[in-house]
Amino acid sequence: MRKLFYALAVTGFLPFVAACEPSVQQEAKDVKDAHDAAVKDITEENKDVERAAIEGAKDIVKEQRDVQDAAAEGAKKITDEKRELEDAKAREAERAVDAPPPTNP
Repeated sequence: MRKLFYALAVTGFLPFVAACEPSVQQEAKDVKDAHDAAVKDITEENKDVERAAIEGAKDIVKEQRDVQDAAAEGAKKITDEKRELEDAKAREAERAVDAPPPTNP
């Protein structure tokens, strides 16, 4: 009788074990899927960070070029203004030499 109860208990418990196996397999699959998704997300984040660093470096280079261009343009403008001033002084000196002397009444 004791063996019969033991056999019935084991037989009654088997459906629970069999029912747990698919859920355990499903959980294992879910964990693996979550891990794979996390790895993919981290990889994408790293790529985004690298892209942002490259774009940032490009922006810095562009800004440096813009500053250099502005400095060159400013230097050219200063040089042109100095030349204009020198030319104006030369014209003024020429006029002073070519002008008749003032007459005293």
